[in-house]
Amino acid sequence: MSPIDQLFRLEGKVALVTGGYGGIGEAICRGIASVGAKVAIAGHNGERAAACAQSLSADGYDAWPIAFQATSVADTQRMVDQTTSHFGHLDILVNCVGLNREEKAEEVTEEMFDYVYSVNLKSAMFQAQAAAIHMIKQGNGGKQIHLGSVRSMLALRGRGYAAYCAAKGGLITLCKQLSAEWAPNKINVNVVAPTFIRTEQVGRMLADPAFSSQLINRIPLGRIGEPDDVMSTVLFLASPASNFITGQTLYLDGGLTATQ
Repeated sequence: MSPIDQLFRLEGKVALVTGGYGGIGEAICRGIASVGAKVAIAGHNGERAAACAQSLSADGYDAWPIAFQATSVADTQRMVDQTTSHFGHLDILVNCVGLNREEKAEEVTEEMFDYVYSVNLKSAMFQAQAAAIHMIKQGNGGKQIHLGSVRSMLALRGRGYAAYCAAKGGLITLCKQLSAEWAPNKINVNVVAPTFIRTEQVGRMLADPAFSSQLINRIPLGRIGEPDDVMSTVLFLASPASNFITGQTLYLDGGLTATQ
């Protein structure tokens, strides 16, 4: 294998992908496995995690499922500990956990705000912490990639996104701080921040012709993002090719944030 090829391979690495069985998460799991890594697929739905792992295993990849509750710090720690114990080490964390519950700003409830914050921001902190503890102990560095959103930079008219925008904005600053604190341990922490990606969940919004047309017209490259667009970006940030990149947010948006 040439030195250039080695920059983009992950042989011998173990990756934990949380939210790894969704439209974006599964594409990331398959991409990471295809370049040589072993993959742990985690999420709250154990059956879906197992089905995704079985699909990857059937294609010859080393995949293992585990269920956890992202809003529980203790359960997050358990999940990361068990993943590390199962594979023997942990090199890469890809955090795909996230959701939104729309409420107009004047109608936002404390309960829903706390829930959106806990899933999108608090869970990221404690996933990162649990993974970093093992990475620091191992002494070989590591890669952490968190999925953010263009909503960390841009508001969305006509939608109740206050809690979601606040949480995703906080995620970017959190990851800058984590990258600074863990740089001496050679742990890279970065954010991939997509615009709308064509998944089952987003598909319901894109089914509205007016919304879909308006969105595409705002994106200079003239199309909706696909799960493989996110996957390829995550692969770069997980690979040795990105070893000198940390504390950064890569907006995966077809030029949207460059023109708004």
